[in-house]
Amino acid sequence: MRHTSKPVQDSNDPQPPQQPQRPQIIFRIPPNVQPVPQTPFQRQEPKKESGWKKALSPIVFIGVLLLKFAAKLKFLIVPILKFLPFILKTGGSMLISIWIYTMMGGWQFAAGFVLLIFVHEMGHVVAARKFGVPATAPMFIPFMGAFIALKGRIRNAYEEAEIGIGGPLWGSAGAAVCHAAGIYLNIPLLVALAYSAYFLNLFNLIPVGQLDGGHVAQALSPWMWLVGFAIMVWLAITRFNFIIIILLFMSLPRVLSLFRKRTEEEERFYEITPAQRMKMAIMYFGLIGALVYQMHAADAWLAPFHKQ
Repeated sequence: MRHTSKPVQDSNDPQPPQQPQRPQIIFRIPPNVQPVPQTPFQRQEPKKESGWKKALSPIVFIGVLLLKFAAKLKFLIVPILKFLPFILKTGGSMLISIWIYTMMGGWQFAAGFVLLIFVHEMGHVVAARKFGVPATAPMFIPFMGAFIALKGRIRNAYEEAEIGIGGPLWGSAGAAVCHAAGIYLNIPLLVALAYSAYFLNLFNLIPVGQLDGGHVAQALSPWMWLVGFAIMVWLAITRFNFIIIILLFMSLPRVLSLFRKRTEEEERFYEITPAQRMKMAIMYFGLIGALVYQMHAADAWLAPFHKQ
């Protein structure tokens, strides 16, 4: 038989450390405090947006994007806003003129003719800026061409003559380019456009009223207005035209001013050097001769097509 016995612990053996007893904390609710009732969790549904907010949200988003990139696109937006009057006034009147001329001779001729008038008017603008005189963009008037308005003061008759002849110079150069292209490409339409532009610029050089020749005459001799007035009277009798009658009435103030005494300011206005007067005479009469010759050359080239 096996016997088991418990080991006898010696009193000298070290005793294991005893864990300290933690104090027990008892929470008690006072009798006068009621416990907070706990409610079950309820899920909140998202609020529905109204219909007009949904409709405006894409517009607001696009607006924010435009404002965000407006600063970066400033170099494109500013020139567009700057040239907006030019686009509306010049571009709109050009389209109206093309539409009216189209009903008379086809859109190709109408577009080319209006473009050559635009080149003529830009010659005035460039010449005006040469003397520091601001000018408006061209405004087109059907059957009367186009016009620009000067916003500054012209100091003397020579400057006015330079600005006046700038249009026929540019217009004649544009017509010459059209003439050469028509001959090289054998396109009668271009040569016909050049002939019309030659005639228009030659007509503008008549020294009367508000025509370009009337402005140039101030640097040569204002008495040339009488010659121009006589030419317009002859045209009104032989080829009656409502526009010619208007130009005659518009030229009367300048013609009548020849028979009254000039003021001191007017005397200073007409004081130009002989060299300036000679230069303007060569440009004026030389351009008239060139236009007459070019008209004859264009008409001769178009002669075989007239017979077809």
